[in-house]
Amino acid sequence: MDTGKRFSISVVIPNYNGKHLLEVNLPSVIEALQYIQLEHEIIVVDDASADDSVAHIKQHYPDIHLLVNDINLGFSPTVNRGIFAAKYELVLALNSDVKLTPDYFKEQLKYFGKPDTFGVMGKIVGHDGKHIQDAAKLPKVTFKGIKGTYNYIPHSLPASTWLPSFFLSGANALIDRKKLLALNGFDEIFAPFYFEDADLGIRAWRVGWKCYFEPQSVCMHAVSSTISKLKSQKVKAIIERNRIIFNYLHFTGRQLYFYKCWLLVRCYGKLILGNLVVFRAIQLVRSNLSAVKRSHQALETLQKRMNCFYSVQEIEHYILKQIEKIPYRVF
Repeated sequence: MDTGKRFSISVVIPNYNGKHLLEVNLPSVIEALQYIQLEHEIIVVDDASADDSVAHIKQHYPDIHLLVNDINLGFSPTVNRGIFAAKYELVLALNSDVKLTPDYFKEQLKYFGKPDTFGVMGKIVGHDGKHIQDAAKLPKVTFKGIKGTYNYIPHSLPASTWLPSFFLSGANALIDRKKLLALNGFDEIFAPFYFEDADLGIRAWRVGWKCYFEPQSVCMHAVSSTISKLKSQKVKAIIERNRIIFNYLHFTGRQLYFYKCWLLVRCYGKLILGNLVVFRAIQLVRSNLSAVKRSHQALETLQKRMNCFYSVQEIEHYILKQIEKIPYRVF
């Protein structure tokens, strides 16, 4: 098939105790790569699984490049290991619980013909093929933080329209590897989980690279297999810690000042109600403040090198301007 410029693709799949998922979903990845007929590789990075994931890969998929962590590290260090080992032009960061449709890549390659494209994600639906779980990300920036979790999907799409996305879902993000390496991959400060995909996409925008959503690229995902079901206090504190770090890294000037003030008020308010989650999260941030500062400095250094200093407010304005004439719904 004619895909214009001939790209090459590395698929990187982080795995933790996901043998049952790999059994179901890996064949779909192989089929999608065969359909597109481009040079490719599949890298599975196992995050110290306790099941038979490693043995399953070795036995049934000897051509897959298998990397195994000695200890459990979490999402960003695990997927980064695969990214740094990848050898091709585009990297698909793909969760083990995601199944690709055969023509998944068909409509995505065109985006990389533009030099400022960072990456593109497809539409995620449930295994019934109907319910939309994930789509383009609509920014909403307030003094209370950056809320980039609103999804939007177009009702109709004019020809040649490219839909911007505030960030790319870490479950199915096809990314220019050179740009990904320039950003040093996913920021491992967010390990073990949450906010690393949002942070990566916004860092890309802030140095002048664009993220897109392609509604014709479809993949399937089972909600029940995600970590979202976990409700422990430890998990809640990690999520809140990462939310604070995320906003600290991407707010600047007066907005950062107002955010810090609001965060303190919120913390004391929760304490009065007997909820210690925000207080514990702030303690976790303070204990890792040197790493937070390094991440902040790394972004500033790349912005200076790229001579691009976009704020999240400017990115928000740009995206909303691009889609103001497109009928869409938010969910």
